[in-house]
Order: sequence, then C-alpha cells, then structure tokens
Amino acid sequence: MAKMKLIKCKGCGEEWKPLDVPTKKEWMMRSPMPDKKGNLTFTTMATWDCPKCGKSRIGAKGKTKGEFKKENTPKYKIEYALNSGEKFNIIDLAETIGFDVDSIRKIIPMYIKKKNIKGKIDGDFFIPG
Repeated sequence: MAKMKLIKCKGCGEEWKPLDVPTKKEWMMRSPMPDKKGNLTFTTMATWDCPKCGKSRIGAKGKTKGEFKKENTPKYKIEYALNSGEKFNIIDLAETIGFDVDSIRKIIPMYIKKKNIKGKIDGDFFIPG
C-alpha cells in the first residue's frame, strides 16, 4: 500500500491521516498529461475540519492511476470518422462517443471548415466529397 501523507492543520499543528477524519467535501482532479506508460493520475481532493481546533483544511485524500488512450477520446473518434473517406451515420457516431446528435451536427461543419475536409451532411449521414 502506498504511503499516505499526513494532513496538518495550519491553525494548531495537529496532524491526521486522510482516512482517519471524516471529510466535508470531496472532488476529483485529473493530471493534465499521461505518464510514459499512458496512465493518468487521478487525485481525490478533500476538505476536513481539524479534530482539535475545528479549522478547515484542504488536501489530497488519495491518488489512483488510470489508463489513457488517444483512441478513446471523442475528438479522435470524430476525426477518424471524417478522415476515413467513407460515408457514416451521424446517429451511430453520436451513440459511440456519448454525444447527442445535435452536437455532432454542429461539430462536423466546424471540422470541415477548420481541417479543410470535403464532404456534407445529408440527412443522418456524412458523405465525403
């Protein structure tokens, strides 16, 4: 098990382990860049009230690593579909990446203009041209 850094109160100097005192609030932070193996670090941040003086303190409660692959990003999937040179169903693409269809219908024209891709939307399909 990884070593846990103690949380130290700035008011009275009391120290405690992150899991020993109940938290008031927790949230996740993601590292901006993956490591050499393609893993991202996810840090669970939290706020505590010092058990001795009651002063509020923010710190890291724990860290985990998660796999990150460029191929799993919505941006990659949209660009791959547009650059494939093949007709594709916009509804299927939206379901694959978890976006609503209206968002995909707005995104495709931006890519066409920005990346100088030839093609058009015809009904529920993108047709390369």
